[in-house]
Amino acid sequence: MPWFVFAIATPTFYSVVNFLEKYLLEKKIQDPLALAAIAGLISGLFGLTLGLITGFKYIGLDSIVLLLFAGLLQVFYTIPYYIALNSDDTSRVVPLMQFVPVFTLILSVLFLNESMAIKQIVGLSIVVITGIFLSSDKIEGQIFRPRKAFWFMLLAALMFGSSSILFRFVSKESSYWINLSYQFMGMGIGSLILISIPKLRRKIIAQTTLLKPVFGLVAIVNGIVILAQMTEAYAVTLVSVPYVNLIGSIQPIILLIFGFTLTKWFPKIIKEDISKTMIYKKIVSMILILVGFYLVYF
Repeated sequence: MPWFVFAIATPTFYSVVNFLEKYLLEKKIQDPLALAAIAGLISGLFGLTLGLITGFKYIGLDSIVLLLFAGLLQVFYTIPYYIALNSDDTSRVVPLMQFVPVFTLILSVLFLNESMAIKQIVGLSIVVITGIFLSSDKIEGQIFRPRKAFWFMLLAALMFGSSSILFRFVSKESSYWINLSYQFMGMGIGSLILISIPKLRRKIIAQTTLLKPVFGLVAIVNGIVILAQMTEAYAVTLVSVPYVNLIGSIQPIILLIFGFTLTKWFPKIIKEDISKTMIYKKIVSMILILVGFYLVYF
């Protein structure tokens, strides 16, 4: 198969995950903390399974600690992300995760001694400004004010970017699957930390009967995430990383198509703002994001 099939599969899988998470938050679990705890717990079980397969290979205490901490961040970033997703359209919130490469590049320069060209700085600036425009409301005096979801997504992107940097730092020393098993186990630890909160634990226990069907759906979501990671990992073996990253940045377009289709045909499941003004705003934003990332990666 051509490389772009696998490259396009990655943002498509992630888009499916985003709408499944939106469905869970709106129809099944209204508490972002509870969803984060359940998702982290299932990820932890995935991690233990991978650990059994890989033999729990010892890769050094420092590396294990960093990967476990990366896993903690993977759980805790979902809290502001779920809060934002619960308060706004999926196709308006998730594109703000494009701030992740912004933070990743900045952190890479600060901690991994990587460099950044002027062209990349311009590209990142376009992405940042576009993100603010996409997530803003117009108020008196034609001034744009970022919506509440913007600030939650900014925090989520910073935490996710930090987790990615930790994973990249350790991945130079050992295999992908071994690293992934420890990161997932860290997510399980993060889930246990959340469950240790008495109020949240009581809420989950009280709703056990209602939550049972949800565990299967959350497991499916985690499986799709792993599938997305695998297609991305395979795509970069066929073509250079910048091409894969650029294709990945079309996810907002896929989200827009999914959001429009679901709202038109299945409004009881997902309903988004598909007014002409909002559609135009999203399309302009997505074009600018693509331009920004083209400057970053090429």
